[in-house]
Amino acid sequence: MAEKGWRFFVFLFRFVLVALIMFAWFQRSLIYHPTKSDWLLSQESDLAQAVTDIEVVTHDKLTLHGWLALGSERKSAEKPDVPKLLSQGRPLVIVFPGNGGHRAMRQHLLHSLCHWGADAMIFDHRGFGDNDGSPTETHLIRDAHAVWNFATGELKVPAHRIVLYGESLGGGVATRLAADLCAEGVEPGGLIIQSSFSSLVDAGRYHFPALPVSLLLIDRFESEKQIRRVTCPYLHLHGARDVVVPLKLGKKLFTAAPEKSSAGITKQFVLLPNTNHNDVYGPDVNLVTAAVQKFLAGVKQRTGSVPAK
Repeated sequence: MAEKGWRFFVFLFRFVLVALIMFAWFQRSLIYHPTKSDWLLSQESDLAQAVTDIEVVTHDKLTLHGWLALGSERKSAEKPDVPKLLSQGRPLVIVFPGNGGHRAMRQHLLHSLCHWGADAMIFDHRGFGDNDGSPTETHLIRDAHAVWNFATGELKVPAHRIVLYGESLGGGVATRLAADLCAEGVEPGGLIIQSSFSSLVDAGRYHFPALPVSLLLIDRFESEKQIRRVTCPYLHLHGARDVVVPLKLGKKLFTAAPEKSSAGITKQFVLLPNTNHNDVYGPDVNLVTAAVQKFLAGVKQRTGSVPAK
């Protein structure tokens, strides 16, 4: 019996060891689920608004492709006058996507943001869509800074007119970017978080409770720590039925944020009672519309922006 017990212990130990090694080795394939495409041209989008292709070069000379949707202009065969349209003063929302798909799968989000009074810009993460490279936390954070520099530098949109919008994993990217900027004294117009987590470690524990995730995880996206440095207005949208990022992790992130922005604007959490993870613009879209539209209107009011005629 003792020998059989020992053999079982050795077998169990080896099984657990192999499982841990496999998790450590393949963890990024569990985190990132890119959908690839040879080319994603803005002219082929279904957006009613004028949309143009944009590019940004990263710190390691990788070219990221994206779209810029201009809410004040209807789509036409003519190339939009981007500097003129951006100078009209609408908020510019930079969308940081989640861990799957590509930008063409988020046209509903771009359309909604434009319809609610903003211009909207989205870049796919490296390794997603028609972008080369492989995603890691370090690369995604540095890429986000490159996107910010593109918006404020090449596009010449002032920081106080830019709203960062982070979807799920992109919430970790947007939160870190907002925290870095606020710490530098460059405060964005606002931060909107959709269905994101307190940290990827917390999300990993939820999905893999039997594994020592905190010891093995390389990309951690510790948003709960980072959001304490965020001093711009903050809006959080989360579904009560979310089974990918449970509601408690969204609330944990929200609780860690300062109660008010530097301008005295109270943070806001919008609970979507009938919503799961991937249908935020579905059954409770009326709640989303009211919250985001009001948030963007506040950015306009504070920056003295004049709605496009």
